[in-house]
Amino acid sequence: MLTLRAALDGALEVEGVAGNHFATLSEREIAALPVWIGARTARLGDFFEVTGERSSTIRVVGDIAHVNGLGAGMSAGELTIESDAGARVGARMTGGRLNVLGNVGDDAGMSMGGGVLNVRGRAGDRLGAAAPGASKGMTGGEIVVAGSAGTDAGARARRGLIVVGGDVGRDAARATIAGTLVVFGRTGPDPGRASKRGSISALVEIAPPATYWYACTYQPPHVRLTLTYLHRQYGLAVDARLMDGRYRRYCGDSGTPGRGEILEWVAS
Repeated sequence: MLTLRAALDGALEVEGVAGNHFATLSEREIAALPVWIGARTARLGDFFEVTGERSSTIRVVGDIAHVNGLGAGMSAGELTIESDAGARVGARMTGGRLNVLGNVGDDAGMSMGGGVLNVRGRAGDRLGAAAPGASKGMTGGEIVVAGSAGTDAGARARRGLIVVGGDVGRDAARATIAGTLVVFGRTGPDPGRASKRGSISALVEIAPPATYWYACTYQPPHVRLTLTYLHRQYGLAVDARLMDGRYRRYCGDSGTPGRGEILEWVAS
């Protein structure tokens, strides 16, 4: 377990706080992991009390909203953050499970390749999106956010599942090659812009970009399967009308051109 010793004066950048990494380290080695606060280099033990060793199960306790990089690169194990967390939580994850009981900052799940990131609160911008300058974002795994998310959620995703229980900002699923974004709340402007083959399931009214065209209204079986899975696996409350309802299907983006789709639930 990592327990924050005192309130932080600024953003703390950490490295190596991941289940697969801690599984081979002693308390002393964990405390010696590098961290950065501003331009100053320090050790993890300077800021956190370390309890336990050689375990792939980690708990982080304290007011760590300004701690960035927790769980980055994790490939196995379980990490639970018992409060809000900073930026890049679970970035480049390839396996394991990361639970956040509060909110997360920008770039959570950035370039994620596998595993599960489960956030009980809200998420910032670029959830599951590509790193700056990268051609691809999320390539696998699952991200479930109970609250809302900011702009560019799932941008440039190649595969994987992102679920947002609240609203998402503009440019959701921008330039996706594949993958699925499920939004329980409202979706900001230009969802699916420049998408090639991604899918957005909107469970309330959505405004597709002008480059999408209406295809049909039907009952997509994969939406029912996905919502059933989310209810059973993550305990999300899903109205039966969403599972059994009809959805308008829009195809696009014609400017790419692509075979992306936006599914909009039709209230009955």
